[in-house]
Amino acid sequence: MVGFYLMLDAILFGYTCYSWYWQASIDLKGQYRISSVVWAIIFIWVGFTWQLIEKSDQGLGIFLAIFLIMAIIDGYTGFAPNKVVVSGYFRRTVAYSDIMLVTLIRVPNPRKQQVICILTTQQNRQYYLRFSHGVAQIVEALKQHIHHDIKIEIQDII
Repeated sequence: MVGFYLMLDAILFGYTCYSWYWQASIDLKGQYRISSVVWAIIFIWVGFTWQLIEKSDQGLGIFLAIFLIMAIIDGYTGFAPNKVVVSGYFRRTVAYSDIMLVTLIRVPNPRKQQVICILTTQQNRQYYLRFSHGVAQIVEALKQHIHHDIKIEIQDII
């Protein structure tokens, strides 16, 4: 079991470093997605509750530490110089060249500005980011990164 944890630790550590690199290069930061931490805690809780994880396993502490750090880092999203940084375990970045459509939705909030950004790729996948910036600032950041042919839709929630 120790070998399994060491292999898993190495894979998760590599992924965590990759995510940390992209998180550190974000130009326009999105709102933090706390759900990545919540899901990590739920997975750990289910693992212990259903006895899928034994407390006495050697290497478990390192695995849990890396898993929680990975979850914390994965909550950061935004626009980086070369790619969009999204929150997710299986896909951390989306190339700007893959984006086909950008939809910005203004969310009515009397306390602060809030905009939802939906990125639709050529494979018809959608990625969701939230920003605490105005639409104009997000469009300006997008125009610095995406091709001028990509359509940007701006919508309001009524």
